[in-house]
Amino acid sequence: MSNVQEIGQKVQDQTLDAVRKTQDAVIEAVTAWTETANKLAAQLPDYAKGYEVPEFADFTKQFPTASEVIDSNFDFAQQVLANQRDFAQRIVAATKPAAK
Repeated sequence: MSNVQEIGQKVQDQTLDAVRKTQDAVIEAVTAWTETANKLAAQLPDYAKGYEVPEFADFTKQFPTASEVIDSNFDFAQQVLANQRDFAQRIVAATKPAAK
């Protein structure tokens, strides 16, 4: 691996590490917020808890879950990225001089 590649790899590793640390901090903050919200919700009077709009549950069943939406979008992004990689490789191959 060349020196330029090693530097590039280090930058990529540091970037990914920073992204992971930021993501972990966000998860911790959301978890803390959710725990606080759940504690506060538990203190609400019974009449303020669990009110459901009639037929709302049936209406929402037609939509995908958040997990399904996430998976679908990331699967699509992965396909686009793979397509872009293939395209970039074919462009490079198309610019190579013809063999003599």
